[in-house]
Amino acid sequence: MDGERDGDRSPYRRLIYSPPMSTEVVIEPVRDFQGYRACERLQREVWGFQDISVIPDHALHMLVQAGGLLLGAFDGVGPGREMLGFSLSVLGLWEERRLRHFSLMTAVKPGHQNQGIGEKLKLAQREHVLRQGIDLITWTFDPLESRNAHFNSNKLGGIVRSYHPNYFGKEMRDALNQGLPSDRFLCEWYLASPRVEARIAGKKSPELCLSEVEVINRTQRLPSGQRAPAGGRLGLSAPFLFFEIPSNLQALKRENLEVARAWRGECRKFLAPYLEEGYIITGLIRQGERSFLLLERAQLEEVLGRPC
Repeated sequence: MDGERDGDRSPYRRLIYSPPMSTEVVIEPVRDFQGYRACERLQREVWGFQDISVIPDHALHMLVQAGGLLLGAFDGVGPGREMLGFSLSVLGLWEERRLRHFSLMTAVKPGHQNQGIGEKLKLAQREHVLRQGIDLITWTFDPLESRNAHFNSNKLGGIVRSYHPNYFGKEMRDALNQGLPSDRFLCEWYLASPRVEARIAGKKSPELCLSEVEVINRTQRLPSGQRAPAGGRLGLSAPFLFFEIPSNLQALKRENLEVARAWRGECRKFLAPYLEEGYIITGLIRQGERSFLLLERAQLEEVLGRPC
């Protein structure tokens, strides 16, 4: 396969970005045990993993040797630099035995989040995977995490067609995810599609307002400012639909875990059936402090072919 791009014949070219930070961020493959152990530490810091849940250095080494891609984000070059984040993906099969990368983890060190490092890791991952001749990366994320939905769909151009209850079992062990059943969306990132190329170039789709689109579910405002589920409707068939999700799931879990669990049940009852009917999640819309997933009744080729 032809994995070369922009005249670079090395599949492991170092990628250097200059965000608005005091030091440059260097994205490059991790292939040594010093880097693997830095990834172990970040897993504990970001997710609060116990040792039993951490992917250890020897396993990371085997995944890389087997064709997986482990990228690190570093605060510069040379001795003494610190790993600020990493992204790990492995080769796998997709529909009709098509090759894909399955992205297992993308993590950014606390204190360095919301500075664009996660986006730079994903864009570097995209470039490396395209160089392998593969044009699809998939990964899972929590349907109730509005920040993840915004990043995956609005910024990267990923789409969602499937909902998976208890994807990691009834409950996960890490501090970030514990307390709720581990339901997940599967995000599909079609790397060379017009949709993705437009989104990573900063182009946005036309805004839709609450007054223009039917909302699947109802919610009520809590004294804390968060919202609780209050029922929903099945059988809607409009071209576009909204489904409201919490604006800040982690804050809601800290304040009222039972309400967060009710949200999970609401997704299973009123959101998953629409995906089963063929709706595609293509974005997240924010109206004030409220967050709504945007569902479209459209063919995948139509969604991916739009340059916005």
